[in-house]
Amino acid sequence: MAGRRHPRSHHRRPRGAEALDRAAASVHGSQHRRGAEGHAEERLEHGVLVQAGVREALERKVSGNVGATQVAAEDTGRASVTPGEIEPAAASEGVVTVANPSGGRVVGALSKFSLIVVLAVLWVAFSLWNPSVFATWGNVQAILLQQATVGLLALAVMVPLVAGHYDLSAGFQFGMAQSLCAVLVLKEGWNPVVSIAAVLAVGALIGVINGQLITRLELPSFTTTLGTGLVVLGISELLTSNQVISGTAATWFLDLGRGKVLGLPLPFVYLAVVAVVLFVLLELTVWGRRAYAVGANPVAAQLSGIAADRLVRQSFVTTGVLCALAGCISVTSLGGSSPVVGFGSLLPAFAGAFLGATSIRPGRYNVVGTVIAVFVIGVGIIGLQQKGAQIYVQDLFNGGALLVAVIFATLARRRRAKA
Repeated sequence: MAGRRHPRSHHRRPRGAEALDRAAASVHGSQHRRGAEGHAEERLEHGVLVQAGVREALERKVSGNVGATQVAAEDTGRASVTPGEIEPAAASEGVVTVANPSGGRVVGALSKFSLIVVLAVLWVAFSLWNPSVFATWGNVQAILLQQATVGLLALAVMVPLVAGHYDLSAGFQFGMAQSLCAVLVLKEGWNPVVSIAAVLAVGALIGVINGQLITRLELPSFTTTLGTGLVVLGISELLTSNQVISGTAATWFLDLGRGKVLGLPLPFVYLAVVAVVLFVLLELTVWGRRAYAVGANPVAAQLSGIAADRLVRQSFVTTGVLCALAGCISVTSLGGSSPVVGFGSLLPAFAGAFLGATSIRPGRYNVVGTVIAVFVIGVGIIGLQQKGAQIYVQDLFNGGALLVAVIFATLARRRRAKA
C-alpha cells in the first residue's frame, strides 16, 4: 500500500476561459506598451519644447542686446524729446493695427500727417481772419524768408539729437557766426568768399571741440554744450564790443540773402537744399542708419561694430557748420548783426526739432517733420502778430510746441507699456 501511487488529478479549465485570459493579457500588454510609448513620446516632446524654449529665450536675449541695434541700424532708429525717450511709433501702431486694421491705419495716418493738417488749418484760418494782409503773396515770401534761418538752426540741432545728444551751443554759435561774418565783411572789408569760408571753418572747429569733450572726456552733452555756448557768446561780445555791426558790402554779397529764385527768397532756397542733403544723408545712407542706431542705444551700437563716438563727433561738426551757414545768410539778409541774436534763436530751433518728431516719422527726429514744424510755428506767430498780438506770443508758441512734443512722447510710451 505504501508504494501505491495515487493517480494525478488534472483540473482543466474550459478552453473558452483560457482564450479569454490570453486575450485579456494581450490587451493589457498592448495597453502597457502603448502607455510606455506615449509617456516616452510625451517626454520627448517636452524635451524638444524645453530645448526650443531655451533656444528662443537665448535668441531673444542676444537680439535684445546686439541684434536689435543691427536691425535699428538698417532703418529703425529711435528719437525723443530728450535723446532716447521718444521711440518709434511703429510698435504702438502695430498693436492698434492688429486689434483693428482700419482704425490702426487711420490713427497712423493722422499721426504721420498731423503737422501738415495743422499748417493747412492755420493758413486757412488766418487767411479768413485777415485776408487783406495774411492771404497775399508778399506775406508768403515774408514768412519763407523769416523762417528760413530758424529752419536751418532747427536742422542743425536735430542732427545731434538723432545721435542721442543735445547741442545747446547752437544758438550762440549762430550769433557768433553772424557777428564774425559782419565784422570781417562789413567792418574789415574782407573778401566775402574768404570771410564765409573762415566763418564756416570756425563753426566746424567749435563742433570738433564739442565732440571731443563729449566723446573723449565722456562729459554730458547738455551741460558741456551749454558751457561752450557761453564761451562762444563771450567771444562774440568781444568781437563786436557788444554793439550792432553794420556797414557796406558788395551788392552781390547782399543779394545772396535778398534775391529771389522763381519768386522764392534765396534763404528759403538754401534751406530747401540743406534739407534735401540731410534727408538723403539720414534716410538713404549707412551713416544715417547708424546715427539712428547710436541714438537708440549707443552701447549696443558700439557692440555691433558701429564707431559711435566718431559718429557723434561728426554730428556736432555738422551742427557747427550749419550754424555758421545760418549766421552768414542772416548777415546777407539783414546787412548787419546783433549781439543778442543768439539768445532768442535756441528755443525756436529746439521747438521745431522736437515738434517735428511727432509727424512724418512719428517718434523719431526727421528732416521733413522738422521743416514743417518750423513753418507751423512761424505761421501761427506771424498770423497772430499781424492781428496785433504782443511779442510774447512767440514764446507761447515755442513753449507750446515743446509741451506737445513731450505729451506725445509720454502718451506713446504709456500705450506701448499697456500693449
